[in-house]
Amino acid sequence: MIGYKVVLKLDKPIPMTNDGMHRKRYDEQIQEQIENGISDFNEAHIRKSVVFIFCDNRNTLWLGVIIDEQISIDEVMADIFRRTKLKGSCTTQEVVISAIDRYSHDAYRSRFDYERAFVAEFFLDRADEILEKIARPCTLAALKKRASFGLYDKDLLPELERIVQPRAVDGAKGHPVHYILRVSSKKICSDLVSVLFKNGRLRSARFSIIDSNKSPKRGYEFKNDFASYYGVAKGSTVVVEVNKLAEQSDNYSTSDILSKSLFDLIKMHSRDVLTVFLIPPELDRIAQQIKNSLPELTFVEINERPVSNGDAKKVLRAYCKKDSLKADNDLLKMVAKDTSYNAENLRKMYDTWYANALKTKVYPQYAGFKKNIEIAKDKTPQGSAYEKLKEMIGLEKVKQVIEQAVTYSKMQKLLADRGMPNAKRVMHMVFTGNPGTAKTTVARLFAQILKDNEVLSVGDLIECGRSDLVGMYVGWTAVQVKAMFKKAKGSVLFIDEAYSLVDEKNGSFGDEAINTIVQEMENCREDMVVIFAGYPKQMNEFISRNPGLRSRISFYVDFDNYSPDELFDITKLIAKNNGFKLADDTCETLLPIFENAIGSGDFGNGRFARNLVEQAQLAQSVRLSTLDFDSLSGDDLVTLCAQDFSQINTGIRLEENRKQRIGFSKVV
Repeated sequence: MIGYKVVLKLDKPIPMTNDGMHRKRYDEQIQEQIENGISDFNEAHIRKSVVFIFCDNRNTLWLGVIIDEQISIDEVMADIFRRTKLKGSCTTQEVVISAIDRYSHDAYRSRFDYERAFVAEFFLDRADEILEKIARPCTLAALKKRASFGLYDKDLLPELERIVQPRAVDGAKGHPVHYILRVSSKKICSDLVSVLFKNGRLRSARFSIIDSNKSPKRGYEFKNDFASYYGVAKGSTVVVEVNKLAEQSDNYSTSDILSKSLFDLIKMHSRDVLTVFLIPPELDRIAQQIKNSLPELTFVEINERPVSNGDAKKVLRAYCKKDSLKADNDLLKMVAKDTSYNAENLRKMYDTWYANALKTKVYPQYAGFKKNIEIAKDKTPQGSAYEKLKEMIGLEKVKQVIEQAVTYSKMQKLLADRGMPNAKRVMHMVFTGNPGTAKTTVARLFAQILKDNEVLSVGDLIECGRSDLVGMYVGWTAVQVKAMFKKAKGSVLFIDEAYSLVDEKNGSFGDEAINTIVQEMENCREDMVVIFAGYPKQMNEFISRNPGLRSRISFYVDFDNYSPDELFDITKLIAKNNGFKLADDTCETLLPIFENAIGSGDFGNGRFARNLVEQAQLAQSVRLSTLDFDSLSGDDLVTLCAQDFSQINTGIRLEENRKQRIGFSKVV
């Protein structure tokens, strides 16, 4: 199926008549002649091709055309001229099918009426939300140069020689080969389609893109989605873009996009539709899976080769030559010895150098200005949230991790800009600790710190649990997980008691939730942090359930129990926040309580301290009620003494003391 925009210049203007109300309109006889001619064409080609006028004036008609049969646009327009008896010249431009959809809406505002013959809806209803592009014409020399920069010239150049050779048998139709492109640049898709179209191997320069990063993930939805792409692709190309989610280190699954539904459609349409798989260079297994699933077809593979040392510097010098600059030591020393680079790495490396060269070599008057990244990298974490974190009692390990995470993010940005391979801004975390160890409080502060330091764009804390992620029915779980990740875009997604997702039976809804979480973690790593939180033992079992989780987590943060001294400081803080203070004699009473509590199996850390303060306030009220109220000073009313704490039944079991640490804010 091919779409065209046609501009028809008339040799003679359309005659105008007066309708009796001082308004001009087209001569009815000429208008009917044009309408009948186009209607006759549409009826003769019903459900195969369609022509309609979507804009007009006396000298020019703008036509939308869809062709879904073995005729050319020149043949269509010759037939239109014959049926309408119009004379003139026309220019044709191939357009995407979605553009034809827009033209069809404009047709109803035209002065021509084709309601009974306009049958384009059959085509347009099948083109919803399809990503389409028209390959731009390119010279062979330009294509070869891009291939050289893209590091896939060794495979592409021999294929170009085969493409330009004419067919040996006239009349035969179909595609002798399809393509697997293992390259990092998407530009090759347009270039390849352009060359195939120019040499008569394709009837259309349009290509539709199935993006595995955006397509639906449930099987039945995929089937319908694929059918839409191939339903409008006759005579053109479908590019299946498989991203890195297609291969996971845990071997649990490949991408849903590479399904039997897709392979069946490729085989069904292999003569009429060219299929091109675009996959990252490192996914060897996916390329083999495609060939194994389509044994009837022949694939030409075009691979991007890695380069190092001298070859990498040769590419950088070629970039400099193209921009009329000379490569200097600052550029060439960016290439590390014995390190492999792909085309994207080298392009980023060159762009970083070129941005600096513009202000030092081309416009030296700006050489004294620092780059923003140089200014930012020297800064320690900023903001009120970071100050609050530093003031918290304990949490020494946690504070170190927060600083490391922010520094890590900045350095990864620097490395990515320098074109270093495998530079990733991944900061997903696991928080493990007993009850009351401030995991949620720290997560909330961490989210704000990341926002304050421009690591995250929103910086909210989105809390969720099993009920928010696991659906009640088949097919619901993946949808709920994706919705939660969408809600947490730019923020921190805090999954509390994450081990509750683990079910006793493998392949359950919980496993579906975990698998989807793993995919979304990879997909959203640039502007989102996922924190899994829970008790230490259960969290270890959770991480072990899906090996893909472990490879996607950058930081493991242990929230230790408080020491008795830290618990005493927390108690003072809680009392202060409640409008009270502790008497000097409370320390001797509280420290033994905390020493015993730490060894208890149901010890609640900060929650335990909060409960002590609340019970001490009750005990103080009872104590004060026995005294002469008028004789009490203001200090008496707001002071909790040792007697108030000594009468509390803590309900804990005496066990072996364990001295560990966590945090709250200090009282000064």
